[in-house]
Amino acid sequence: MRRLTRKTSLSVALYLFTSTATASAECAWVLWSFQFNKDSGVESQEVDSAHATRQECDGAVSRKATILKARGWDVAGAFPGSYEVLGTKENNTWRFYCLPDTVDPRGPKR
Repeated sequence: MRRLTRKTSLSVALYLFTSTATASAECAWVLWSFQFNKDSGVESQEVDSAHATRQECDGAVSRKATILKARGWDVAGAFPGSYEVLGTKENNTWRFYCLPDTVDPRGPKR
């Protein structure tokens, strides 16, 4: 009986360890949008979209770079595997970047 209890305890501990490790590896990724106008000093930062994997979010960054270029923005940082793209046009800056869903670049909620 004692041996069965020890074996069960070990199995439960192993299950908890592996389920916790799996959960932390499965975080979602968020595409953030940051806009800034030099003339007015107005800036905004918000969630653009959410993605299941980092690769999907990277793909969204690449699509944003294509859109910015098509609209006449100067684009930097748009290359395969990049998690960020920066567009500038006149006095405006637009940045798209990926972060894990556990990170909020706006800081802690008040």
